[in-house]
Amino acid sequence: MILPDLSIKRPVFATMMIAALILFGLISRWRMGIARYPNVDFPIVSITTTLSGSSPEVSETELTDPIEEAISSVEGIKHISSSSSQGMSRVTVEFDLEQNIDIAAQDIRDKISLANRYLPKNTDPPVISKVDIAAHPIIWISVSGNFPRKYLGLVSDELFKPRFETLRGVGGIVIGGFQEREMRIWLDARKMEAYHITSDDVEAAILNKNVELPGGRIESPTRELTVKTMGELKSADDFNKLIISYLNGSTIRLQDIGFAEDGVEDKRSVGRFQGINSIGLGIIARSGANQVDVCNRVKDTMRKLRKISPSGVNLDVAFDSSEFIEKSISDVQFDLFFGGILAAIVVFIFLRSIRSTIIVALAIPTSIAGTFSVMHALGFTMNTMTMLALSLCVGLVIDDAIVVIENIFRHGEMGKDPVVSAREGTNEIAFAATAATLSIVAVFIPVAFISGLIGRFYFQFGVTVSAAVLISLFVALTLTPMLCSRFLKVSKKHGRLYGSLENTFLYIEKLYKNSLSWCLNHRPSVIAAALIVFILSLGFFKVLGLELIQKENRDDFVARIECTVGTSLDLADKKLAHCEKIIQKLPEVKSLFALIGAGGPRSTTNKGFLFVQLKDSGKRNRTQIEIMAYLRKALNNIPGIVAYVEDINALGGGMGGRNAPLQFKIKGPELSRLSKISQNTIDKLRSVPGIVGVGSDMELTKPEIRVKIDRDKAADLGIDIRTVALTINTLIGGREIGEFKEGGKSYDVRVRLIPEQRKTLTDINRLLVKSRNGNLIRLSNIVNVSEDVGPDIINRFDRMRSITIYADLERGKTLGEAMDDTKKIISETVPHDYSVEFSGQAGTMTETKNSFIFAFFLTILITYMVLASQFESFIHPFTVMLALPLSIIGALSALFLTGNTINIMSLIGMLMLVGLVVKNSILLVDYTNTLRNRGMKIRQAVLQAGPVRLRPILMTAISTIAGVFPVAMGLGAGGETRAPMALAVIGGLATSTILTLFVVPVTYTLFDDLFNKFRGESQQ
Repeated sequence: MILPDLSIKRPVFATMMIAALILFGLISRWRMGIARYPNVDFPIVSITTTLSGSSPEVSETELTDPIEEAISSVEGIKHISSSSSQGMSRVTVEFDLEQNIDIAAQDIRDKISLANRYLPKNTDPPVISKVDIAAHPIIWISVSGNFPRKYLGLVSDELFKPRFETLRGVGGIVIGGFQEREMRIWLDARKMEAYHITSDDVEAAILNKNVELPGGRIESPTRELTVKTMGELKSADDFNKLIISYLNGSTIRLQDIGFAEDGVEDKRSVGRFQGINSIGLGIIARSGANQVDVCNRVKDTMRKLRKISPSGVNLDVAFDSSEFIEKSISDVQFDLFFGGILAAIVVFIFLRSIRSTIIVALAIPTSIAGTFSVMHALGFTMNTMTMLALSLCVGLVIDDAIVVIENIFRHGEMGKDPVVSAREGTNEIAFAATAATLSIVAVFIPVAFISGLIGRFYFQFGVTVSAAVLISLFVALTLTPMLCSRFLKVSKKHGRLYGSLENTFLYIEKLYKNSLSWCLNHRPSVIAAALIVFILSLGFFKVLGLELIQKENRDDFVARIECTVGTSLDLADKKLAHCEKIIQKLPEVKSLFALIGAGGPRSTTNKGFLFVQLKDSGKRNRTQIEIMAYLRKALNNIPGIVAYVEDINALGGGMGGRNAPLQFKIKGPELSRLSKISQNTIDKLRSVPGIVGVGSDMELTKPEIRVKIDRDKAADLGIDIRTVALTINTLIGGREIGEFKEGGKSYDVRVRLIPEQRKTLTDINRLLVKSRNGNLIRLSNIVNVSEDVGPDIINRFDRMRSITIYADLERGKTLGEAMDDTKKIISETVPHDYSVEFSGQAGTMTETKNSFIFAFFLTILITYMVLASQFESFIHPFTVMLALPLSIIGALSALFLTGNTINIMSLIGMLMLVGLVVKNSILLVDYTNTLRNRGMKIRQAVLQAGPVRLRPILMTAISTIAGVFPVAMGLGAGGETRAPMALAVIGGLATSTILTLFVVPVTYTLFDDLFNKFRGESQQ
């Protein structure tokens, strides 16, 4: 071949090629980002539409329905979900992963522009935006101290937040527990009545007497001056002196009917860190940024800000997701390094030569470094999948070098010159090495045809492995023969250790040859035994649990609490404090950040979060799973709350909701019936062992006050319906009317009644509105006020009303088992005219099963095509690929014996086996063909090829097993997740290697006999 000959003739040129590979690889490694999982961009578009005063039912029919109908014809839509609430509709469109998000968003805008004509006239224009579901805080900074929340919020917003926003890699900042500054106008209803003033008068005064407009410019021959009308109010005192109206020639000022306060917005959230009053700064990383570097920069900036922060204000890290990511990647790197050492030791034991071992071992850093260049060029990050791929490749990348150097060594033992041995030995084995490498690469061609989340994971894993083995083949055909021609010495005198090991290997070869001879004499029995073992091993599919990803012992989790719908913030805060006390008593807890109320227009004062960080796993006696199980019981024993304790970074993808692994949606037309069906399903799920934390997104019983207007009476008195609605909205709810500026910033002006005059239903009846003739009319004359319950939010999925049910798992319950139990319950509780669809992890797992089956069979087909092309035979690929079913035996057995499950990692391992195990078959079949081409009879060729190829087969198999052994141990951060892949590889390689050495030669001879018989009959 050209490469080996060129490298041997020009060693400096070969050395520089390898040096360049390493140099650019190291530069790429330094520039690569770090993340937990591959970056998957979910193309999601959100349409938010507001209609002031609309109920959830009205929002659904007048806003959500026409918008969904307009966009439903857009190409590439996977799911449409929506939530209709008071005054707002939010429609979320999830596209297929292959869809371009920019094109999708533009298609949505075009459809919405056409649908605007069907929306109510007073609807605000729909806001269309792209959604990044990964845009959640990766680190929370707590700002705490014995100060009022207004002061802590001001310091956080104006001093700390700008410093963090400018950091490289930061995409946004969320402030938890923050209350925006506002100018609060507090009105006294009794004084307003005495002065004959209504809320409309106050609104008109603020809008007309708090303005600042440009007045043009004054020009002269020498100067030009800008004219600005200074009509804005600057302070609370200015607002208090604002003239609202006149009565009997006297001015009525705001201070006569209430007062202005430079305050903050209504208290809708509370935050605490370690039990101390706190504001939380949640830092969101920009898409594709190195999350670990972003967190490190944030922590460095935090330490600098401590020096300039006001006295008594403390900054602490409340939650840091990068710690686990960093430890996880670091542990995978250690597994890679340790696996490389183990693989090198295996090579040394077989070759018993330090020079040979060094030559082979050089393939590891060279191939890994070269792979970094490919990863960086494709925009990959250093994540669990790519690092796992490299860990697996530690044993793979030396395979080609092993078979090359072993063959060179064998030629050297024949007495040939080192240069001749290197050239002839490499050329003889080059085809087999190339075929074996291409068979591994062929395994990952189908990833281009896999859709969904599993396809993205396979893609990065597969490309990394393919790049590594292709580079290792290049190294084996250039660096290895060049070094062997210059430095490899084949000595005829050896030490005692060498002789002892050589005698052992010779004995194993002799034993193998005798056993192979027996197998060739009993071919039907060998084939039948292998077939029986394979069929029996398939029973493990029934025994092994099925889940998306193995549970892991992390150092953080979140506890979500929910109080009864309608619970006040003060009562919910007391419940939150009770939860904090229980968690802080645990000796394993490192830090606790608690937050209640989400803030924003959909703030919910009855829901809270507790972010719990644990001490390192080595410093605690209980695992995270045990601690979470304890807290589920302890927190749910608190009266008046429901607690869900869940992982923070659960894998699954999709849109919104809890991180519970078991999720499914029940869809149907009638909301009340849907509620009954869902509640019945929830009750039955709660009785299933291992299924815990069962809940839903139902919010159909929110307490509400309904104001019914007598239209006839209102018309007789000259009162508009809009006037009544705006009066209630302004005085009871509080409405933004105008703004004021200070220090270059704008703040809202909010008008509302003083608290003591808006506590009961009768307070609404006492409100006054002004008729057309100027008379004051009490609302009690034209409205009927009553208390009732109604939906707080109406959810829909794929244009049907839906309720999502969530559940967590414990006591070893796998997601597959939970889904089976759920399907049985659904068949009993859900009528045929209502449908069910799994989502979250459960939905992703269903996609994963289908994707894997497709990928597995496509991989087998492509591998056959590649082998058939290389061997120029339709028969030999079948012989080579017999190693595949033999590997399944070991993979499933290893998972069963170690108590693991079938999950995304173990499936990747089994898919990888397709390429790994055929390498051994290729070495056997290729050399057998070579000997037959030299004139040997088939039995003699098989009996000679087997022992000759025994050592390289054992070396490559054992070195690969040694390379992934540290990963199989499951040690370190996230080790439980990574272990199933390595265990599947180890088990599959072990059984396939042992069985391949006997079954493949037997089948080879059997197929040859059948082919000769068929050819003979054809000729006759």
